[in-house]
Amino acid sequence: MSSEIEFFDDIFENFVDLEETFDDHDLWKSNSILKLMKVSDTIKNEHFIADGLKIILNLYKFKECGSLNDSYESESYPIDDLVEPDKELLVSILKAETI
Repeated sequence: MSSEIEFFDDIFENFVDLEETFDDHDLWKSNSILKLMKVSDTIKNEHFIADGLKIILNLYKFKECGSLNDSYESESYPIDDLVEPDKELLVSILKAETI
């Protein structure tokens, strides 16, 4: 478990420190994937690699275009692309959750 936490801490810290150049984004993505493959041998969680790749690619997309997917699933799409009725439904659900 601590290996997973250390891995994600490491890639998130590197992500936050990224410069705004395309080359830096590509290097971060490549290095993060390499780190994921190296640490995967020591982690027993069978979903760790898939989850790690989804997180890395979603963060890379965020740095590239400024939006995150609504989840890490393959059928995800950017939250900003929701049509108005879906936005209204989501807002009402979120408001109900805060009560």
